[in-house]
Parts: sequence; C-alpha cells; structure tokens
Amino acid sequence: MAIIQSGANSTTLLNVDPTFLAIRNSEHPPEILGAYGIGLTSGSLTVAAAGSTVYSFRWSPATSTNLCMIRRVEIGFSTITAFTAAQSLQYSMQIARQWTASDTGGTAAAFTQTNTGKARTVMPTSAFAGGGQIMIANTGANTAGTRTLDTQAIAFTQGSSTALATTMLNNPIYQHQPGDYPIIFAANEGFIINNVQVMGAAGVINLTVNVEWFELAATTGNAIAY
Repeated sequence: MAIIQSGANSTTLLNVDPTFLAIRNSEHPPEILGAYGIGLTSGSLTVAAAGSTVYSFRWSPATSTNLCMIRRVEIGFSTITAFTAAQSLQYSMQIARQWTASDTGGTAAAFTQTNTGKARTVMPTSAFAGGGQIMIANTGANTAGTRTLDTQAIAFTQGSSTALATTMLNNPIYQHQPGDYPIIFAANEGFIINNVQVMGAAGVINLTVNVEWFELAATTGNAIAY
C-alpha cells in the first residue's frame, strides 16, 4: 500500500489502496465552534399581507468576526381555521445585509438556557445568547427592523390550503449539500422569510420554520475560512 506524507505534518499519513487507487478517508464535520438548530411555530397567523415578513434570522455575535453557516431551512404550515376559498400559501427566502436593528412584533427564540439548540452539550452556548435574533410571526407579520434586503429572493416554496387541517409538511426551502458553497453570514447579516401572497379572508394557520446552522471563527487556521 502506498503512503503519502502530509506536507504540514510528517506524522500525518494518507493511505492509498494500490488495487483500486482509492484514497482511504473518513467524513467528519468541518472545524467549527458549534452546530445548532432551532424550530419555531407561529401564533394563529392570519391576514398576512403580500411581501410581509413572517420569520427573521439576524446574525449579530458578540465576537464580531465570527461567522454563521446556514445548513438547512425548512418551512411548513397547518390550517387551524379554513379560508373562505382555497388559498395558495407561498414563501420566499431573502438575504438581509446591514442589519443594525432587529425585527419586532413576533415571538423570538429564547437562548437563556445554555444548551439551547446545541447538537452536542460540550459545544459553547450559541452566539445568539449574546446578540442577534431569531423571530417568527405571532398573529400578524413581523415589523421590519433596520436592514437592507437583496432585490431578489434566493428561494421559494409553496403549498395550498383547501380546508381545515390542510397541512404542508416541513419542506426544505434551502439545503446545503456537500461540495456546495454554503450561505455564510458575517455580523449583522441574515435572512428573512416573506409571505408572498396575501392571506385571504378567515383563514388562520400555524407556520413552522426549522433552521440548522454552524457557528465558526473567521481565521485563516479554520478549515472552512471561506
């Protein structure tokens, strides 16, 4: 079996299978500070206007050089009061920059418990405990803070509500795949979820949004300092 020596460390060796010419390696998570996930459910959301914000994710860590890598964003809903007529429910994901004041009016995720969202207990408390905000709409849309949105959305998803108890199971609107360049936020950047089409009369839903992300240090020694 051939052996390749690492240029950075003489004790680190790479094995190559001489029969199939295959490098023997093992997959593992990138070098990060921590991995986190939060799922939020709205209040009894109704009559949200077209273009209104129903979810916001603002990254503003106390250590301003730290970065946030988005791994996955999922959206779903459940109809708790039927619309007067069949309703298309559409959502877009839009990047926000220069985000200096958080949105208001919704329900924010609480990070007062130190293990909130951690993929592993030994990971540090999420930077959201010291800054930034994750917020979902309550009974109406969020009120926008101070932020600049990109002109175009980066993703859309949609479902339809035809009667009481109509649901859209959690559906990925964004999902990072191995080898893809991920979405990475610096301080005071993030994304929002917009309600694309006005919600018609009478209808009420519970909206659900799940987000998974990595927090990492922006240093040249980091394996993913993109």
